[in-house]
Amino acid sequence: MNLTGIPGAFETWADMSHLIRDEEFENEPASLAYFCSSLHTPSELPSRDDLAYRDKYRGQIPDEAERYLNESIENIWPNAVNDDGFRWDLLVEPDGGVSGTGPERLASQFMAANINPTDRYVLFTPNSSQYRISPLDYDVSNMTVAGDWTDSGLNVGCVESAVMSGRLAAHAISTQPALEDITGFDHP
Repeated sequence: MNLTGIPGAFETWADMSHLIRDEEFENEPASLAYFCSSLHTPSELPSRDDLAYRDKYRGQIPDEAERYLNESIENIWPNAVNDDGFRWDLLVEPDGGVSGTGPERLASQFMAANINPTDRYVLFTPNSSQYRISPLDYDVSNMTVAGDWTDSGLNVGCVESAVMSGRLAAHAISTQPALEDITGFDHP
């Protein structure tokens, strides 16, 4: 299940409990939840060695997570709070240990700030189609590219664009499916 539009710092929640079996927990949790949001950063990226930039944004995540759990989590998990705020005992520590009874338990949770250019999502901005690579443009035999970041004819980040790109990649390698059979692709 995926839910978005939630008030607070992390507007998207996904129930990823199906991944519990792939993790190594000393004490297996009842569920596995991912929370995410956009990270508001300056449009101009700093140099690679600007550690202050990295530390600033990575340092924000635990504070925002604590505030979110105390102030907003009840919007989706009403039983996760009591009169004191978030019930910190609900956080499972991967190694089975316990590092406190309050917000310090957040330190055992995986949190990341995607600040590297390669971590960021490809946007479709005005006049940027010319920079996308088409799965039909390939120079290596039996190999091409596919993904919602390619020039598939539907140049936005969505599953439909990824499927179109995958079908174009299949066509580039095997000539199947025919271009006219790829719904939404405006073939030449």
